[in-house]
Amino acid sequence: MLVGTTARRVAIIGGVRIPFARGNGAYAEVGNQEMLTAVLRAVVERYGLQGQRLDDVAAGAVMKHSNQWNLTRESVLGSGLAAETPGFDLQRACGTGLEAAILLGNKIALGQIDCAIAAGVAFNSCCSRAFAAGPPGSGFGPGSGCG
Repeated sequence: MLVGTTARRVAIIGGVRIPFARGNGAYAEVGNQEMLTAVLRAVVERYGLQGQRLDDVAAGAVMKHSNQWNLTRESVLGSGLAAETPGFDLQRACGTGLEAAILLGNKIALGQIDCAIAAGVAFNSCCSRAFAAGPPGSGFGPGSGCG
């Protein structure tokens, strides 16, 4: 719903990212939450947002373990932002961060919020371990390292 009579202009102020790495390589023992929290902490530090309450944080992962049902909120709590900053998850293969930016950009344009962080994470090292280590047909299991 549009708040006011015209859509507002939206700008992406900056960004932070973790370097690319191959599956089962540099980040093989690090999961979605650790990577997303690290990126959010870096954004908080770079832009002086320590203790600030933002209007929203949207993020997600290409593939999540079932215990990561609240991935974004948990990462926000570890980021240095105010605990009152809301966060929500989304999931879209190969486009999570872009989809988060579009959703939050639309909310800003419509006047529903003023500022937000959009993010996405893709951790796929756990997939092969999950299928190799989990019970037959489970997809995830003990020793999967996913999470």
